[in-house]
Formats: sequence, structure tokens, C-alpha cells
Amino acid sequence: MRTQDLHTIRLRVGMICAMLAATLLLPRSVGAHPHVFIYTATDIVFDEKGLAGFRIRWLFDEMFSSMIILDYDQNGDHRFDSEEIEQVRQNAFSHVKNFDYFTHVKIDGRVFKVQYVTDFTARIHNDKMIYEFFVPCHVPATDIDKEVKLAIYDETFYTSVFLVERPVAFENADAFEVEHHIAKNRDEAYYFGQIFPEEITFRFRLRPPGKTE
Repeated sequence: MRTQDLHTIRLRVGMICAMLAATLLLPRSVGAHPHVFIYTATDIVFDEKGLAGFRIRWLFDEMFSSMIILDYDQNGDHRFDSEEIEQVRQNAFSHVKNFDYFTHVKIDGRVFKVQYVTDFTARIHNDKMIYEFFVPCHVPATDIDKEVKLAIYDETFYTSVFLVERPVAFENADAFEVEHHIAKNRDEAYYFGQIFPEEITFRFRLRPPGKTE
């Protein structure tokens, strides 16, 4: 069997098959539990017009990290070059598109479906994998508040997602008035209604001329 085939099989066991198994088995077995653990942080990025999108970072658990490092750090130097990053993207990240990249967004109460991401990269930090990618989401600012809700979770619960201690930062936001809070969304329970996602809610508007923070 080719090396690439072995890589694909291992990764499917680690994530893809686990998620597919959740879809097939959860109605008959409520005892399923996470196979992958992610700690996440988000930079909420603005441009001159308003919201530009989200720069999201995922820090993985030791088991998943060791699998990716073993499979894709091909020269064993404990870092990923551009070719290795592309292999990680293709074989250990791109399939998450089928789950909207675990990224759930609402803009003024309306669902925004994440269809693609950009600027994917992967690196090793303290023997753990970090993925980083950008979710474009353009919302022009006006004089009236725009409300955006962002939650990162896997509805199958085969990947468990936690917020880091300081989970959100704002980038290029000086031209806007921004406020935010984080709370569990008890209206969006998943995994048989047992899990409530932690949701970042933020509102922004144009900053009046001459007004500073």
C-alpha cells in the first residue's frame, strides 16, 4: 500500500470517519464522546468599511497533534515548511468544509454560512499542533449597531471545542465603536440538547467624527 494511502486511512480514522460515524450512530448510541479536542481563539478583523472576517486559531490535543506531526513533518525538523503545510491542509483540514469549518455565524439574526476560508497555515508549538485560518465575512458599518454572533463547535460532538482564557481580540477596530460579551447560547443546544455552545456576541457601528475611545 502506498504511503499516501496509509496517511489518508489514519486521518480518516482520526477525524473523518469519526464524524461520519457520529452521523450514523448517534441516533442509536448516546454514549459517544469526543475524539479530538480543540482550544480556540479568534481575532475579529476590521477593514476601512467594517467587519472583514475572523482569524481563527485552533490548538489541538496531544494525541491528534502527535498523529499530524508524525505523518506530515516528513523531515523530522519539528516545523512545517510550505509543502508540508499544504499536505496538512489537503488531508487533515479541507474536509472540515463539510461541517462549515465548525464556525457558526449569525449577522443581525440571520445565518451566515461559511463556505470557504483563506490563509490556512499549520505550526507546532510545545509539541502541539496549531491551525490558523481566515474566515471572510464582510459586514459594512453604519451609524446603527450591527450585531454578529460567532460560535465554534462541532454539532456531532466528536470534536470538543473550548475557548482559551482570552478567546477574542479586535484588529483594526479604531474607526468603530465595538462592544462584546461571551455567554452560553441556550437556544442552540446540540448533541441531544446536552451541550450549549459558548458564543461571542459583538456589536459595532461607525465611530462619530472626533470621538475617541
